[in-house]
Amino acid sequence: MSDAATADLVADAGPGSTGGGLRSRPSRRYLLWLLVITAVAFVLRVAFYWFAQRGTCGSGILVEGCGGDSWFYHTSANLLADGRGFISPTEWVLDGTRAPAADHPPLFSVILALASLVGLDSWGAHYLVVILIGTATVLVTGLAARDVFGDRTGLIAAALVALNPNVWLNDGSVLAESPAILCTVLVIWAAYRYWYRRTVGWAALIGLGIGALALLRAESWLLVVFVGVPITLLRRDMPWRDRIVRLVAVGGVAFLVVLPWVGYNMTRFNNPVTLSTGGGMILANSNCDLTYYGDRLGYWASECIPARERAPGEDQSDDERFLSETGLDYIRAHTGRVPVVMAARVGRLWNLYQPAQQVQLDYFEGRPQWASRIALVVFYPIVGLAIYGAVLVRRRRIPLSPLLGPIITVTVSAALSFGHARYRAPAEPALCILAAIALARLTGSASGEGASRRTPADLPARPPS
Repeated sequence: MSDAATADLVADAGPGSTGGGLRSRPSRRYLLWLLVITAVAFVLRVAFYWFAQRGTCGSGILVEGCGGDSWFYHTSANLLADGRGFISPTEWVLDGTRAPAADHPPLFSVILALASLVGLDSWGAHYLVVILIGTATVLVTGLAARDVFGDRTGLIAAALVALNPNVWLNDGSVLAESPAILCTVLVIWAAYRYWYRRTVGWAALIGLGIGALALLRAESWLLVVFVGVPITLLRRDMPWRDRIVRLVAVGGVAFLVVLPWVGYNMTRFNNPVTLSTGGGMILANSNCDLTYYGDRLGYWASECIPARERAPGEDQSDDERFLSETGLDYIRAHTGRVPVVMAARVGRLWNLYQPAQQVQLDYFEGRPQWASRIALVVFYPIVGLAIYGAVLVRRRRIPLSPLLGPIITVTVSAALSFGHARYRAPAEPALCILAAIALARLTGSASGEGASRRTPADLPARPPS
C-alpha cells in the first residue's frame, strides 16, 4: 500500500501531521469538499421535511406524527420561553395546572426555547433548528474523522452521515436524538484528541460532552464507563496516578454539568428525581404480558401502564415511584422470561428481531414507512463495513473505545428498557465512521493506491506519544 493509502487508514506522524497520530489543519481543498457534502446534507434534510414531514404537526396533543415526545419538547420549549419554567405541558394545556415536570432531561427543550425566544416558536421553526443541528453534525464528523483517520476517511464519514437515512430520519423529527448524535461525535473527537494529547484539559472536554449528552438522553452517563474508563486507564505509558486523575476529570466534569439540573429536581418533587422521571414509565410499559409473551416482545405497550389518580399533594415523582414499583413487581414475577425479553430488545435495536414489524412500529414515532424501509436496507451493509473498519482500527493499535462506547451504551440501554431504532441514534455516527474507515481502505485499493499486498497489521505501528 502506498503512503497516501496508509495515511487514509489512520493519520501517521510525519509531514502534514501534528505528531502523536493527529493531522494538521485541513487543506482548503478538503474544506471545500466537506462544505459541499454539508450543503448536500442540508438540502436533503430540508427536502425530507418539506415533502414528508411538513404539515403533519400542529398545536394539538394527539396530532398525527407529532404526539408524544415531539409534542412534549415543542410545547415545553414554548412554555419555557414564556417564563413558565419546567412544567408539565400536558397538565398546563388540559387544565392550566402549573405542575413541575422532568419527563425528559432539559437540554433539548432549552435549545428549542432559545429559538422560541426570538420568535421561532412554530413547529416549522423547531424543525429547522433540528435540521441545522443535523447539518452541523455532518461538518463536525468530517473534521473529527479526518483528524485521526485521514482525509479520505473524513470525507467518506461526512458523506455517510449526510446520506445515511438512519441518521437523517432523526433530523426529520422534533426529538432529542439529533443533538445527541452531534454530542456523540464531539465526545468521540475529544476522546481521540485526549488519547494523543493526554492532558487533563482534553479529559475534561470528554466529560463535558458526556454531561451534555446526559442532559439529552439520561442513559448517556454510561459513556463515562464505556469511553471514559478505557480511554484514560488503558494508557499504559502513563503512571497510574495520572490515569486516575484524568478519569476523575472525565467523571467530575460530567457530574458538574448535570449537577444544576439534578439539584433543581431534588428541590421540587416529593421524591428524589435525578435526570428525569422517565424510568418509571419505561419500566411499566416494557414489562408486562404484551412485551414478554405477545407480538410486541421486546418492545413497549401503552396498555401496560395501569390507570392511577393522584392523591392531593402528589406530583410526577409519585407517579414515577408507582410505575417503577409496578414494572419491578412484574420483573420479579417473571424472572425466568427476562433473558428472552432482553435478547429480543437488543435484537429489535439492531434489526435482528422482527425488523419488518419494527418498520411499522416506527411509524408511530412520526417516521414514514418508506423512509424506514430504506433505512433498514442501508443498515446491514453499514454494519458489515463497520465491523471491517473496527478490525482495521484494531490492527493499527488505535483504541476502539471512543467508537465502541456509544454502541455498547445504546445496547445496554435497550436491554434494560426496550428495543427501538430511534434509540440507536447516538451509535449511528460511530457506525458511519467505522464504515468510512473500511470504505477508505477498499476505495484506496480500487483506485490503485493498494498495489502493495501489505495488510494493516504490517504497517508501522502508531508512533509513541
